[in-house]
Amino acid sequence: MGENMTLLIDPETRDLVFDAEGSFQKIYDEDTVVQNIRHALVTWKQEFFADPEHGTDYERIMGTNQNEIEVEEIKEILREAIFQEPNVSRIDTMTVTYDGRSISAEFSATLVNDEQISLEVTA
Repeated sequence: MGENMTLLIDPETRDLVFDAEGSFQKIYDEDTVVQNIRHALVTWKQEFFADPEHGTDYERIMGTNQNEIEVEEIKEILREAIFQEPNVSRIDTMTVTYDGRSISAEFSATLVNDEQISLEVTA
């Protein structure tokens, strides 16, 4: 993947993280990919004005009755969001829990450099 660098964003607060010297903390390679995927999964599609295609199409999930959407359709919507990250080669496993109010997804994936990542996100 080369040097895939970005600034670290706290997954809970969504604030930039500073190091001990007061500089922005940076992350690289797989950590960058994991952060990018997390942001795609916690962002509603069309929420980010600069890129309306970024994010997850939660309107297709939350905008329907819980009994009217199948888990496989939810997984496909989440896959679409995950594959917005070009360094993801394939999704190896995915488990989804949906209760009508929130979605939890746990998945593992293989990156284009054959590294493995795992992530759990609740939206």
